[in-house]
Amino acid sequence: MKNLIYICLAVLFGFMACQPPEVGYLSDDIHALEDTIFVPRGVFTKSAPPAIEGSTYPLHWEITGITDGQGNFTDALFEEHEILTWKEGFNPDTDTTLALVEEKLELTNQPSILINSVSGEFAFTQATRMVTDNDIYHLNVKASNMRGERQLDDFVVAKLGPFQPVEFPVEMRSRLQLGKVDGGYDIGYTSTIVNGDDEDVPSVLDGTHPYINITKISDEPSLGIKVRMVITDSYDNPLDPEKVVFYPSGAGYLQNYHDNSIETTTDAEATYFELPAPPFPQYGRTYSGNNSYLMYYLTSGDAFTVDQEAFEADNGVQDWTPYTDPDTGEIMNRAYIRWGIKINDSGTWEIKMRIPYTKVK
Repeated sequence: MKNLIYICLAVLFGFMACQPPEVGYLSDDIHALEDTIFVPRGVFTKSAPPAIEGSTYPLHWEITGITDGQGNFTDALFEEHEILTWKEGFNPDTDTTLALVEEKLELTNQPSILINSVSGEFAFTQATRMVTDNDIYHLNVKASNMRGERQLDDFVVAKLGPFQPVEFPVEMRSRLQLGKVDGGYDIGYTSTIVNGDDEDVPSVLDGTHPYINITKISDEPSLGIKVRMVITDSYDNPLDPEKVVFYPSGAGYLQNYHDNSIETTTDAEATYFELPAPPFPQYGRTYSGNNSYLMYYLTSGDAFTVDQEAFEADNGVQDWTPYTDPDTGEIMNRAYIRWGIKINDSGTWEIKMRIPYTKVK
């Protein structure tokens, strides 16, 4: 009897050894890394990729349904609208004519939501600007691989916010610098807008901020964008645009709006930049991420004089000797101009920066 048992066990183990091992793994704990994706309407936005918790690649992702805040199924994000999109990034080194840039643009009908079938990332297109019925959408998805599939209902929430014609992704500065007799510069005064949460942003957009204004002055061009950059003294007198110069960096320059324009022109008061489609700026030569929106300029030393009377009225009596040119008797100075905006809307915009405590010569 005992021998029979041993024989049966040997047969059983031999049979089990002949079975192919299980291949692949599909976790029960696949989840989004963010509970809610905040989507500004009309602005291309991507989500973070989901956490797959060791599941075997390759995975395939698809959206299986969307419900609104009341739990009703909706196709609002799947409906297609005509939008102008960049097929690839603008490059000023190669995109030297309007025709070359227009080859990178495409006017097509697109839905408001896309999903990367490989990575599981969501993308929200500029078509979200036309979605007006609801703000809250619950996204249902399915993930599958060689092992099977997982239906993931209410995987993540997409919350659509108002269209932001202008974003403030990084700190900008309007700064007076005082040239030192023994070399270098000291900071005379700086006005900053830190980011989009800065309490002074509304005054920047409605034209009431004392040093920085971003205002739309025309709806034309309807698809493209034109930007008028004006740098003024404290009293709103424009500086000569020829005295607003690039910020040197080694053998080149820090990134600037000239690198983001097909046709750049000047008149007595302003410099004009043009692109056939927003957002503006498109290109960051030096930095990446939010810092790609930093754009730098300086002024030449003869662009303005320091308004010493106004400065001392606000800051007390000063010793100007360390900054006084011994040959001319004038305060040595320059403006440090650092923009940090992203314009998402078409039309003509004016970006104006006043330099603190200055007078045009």
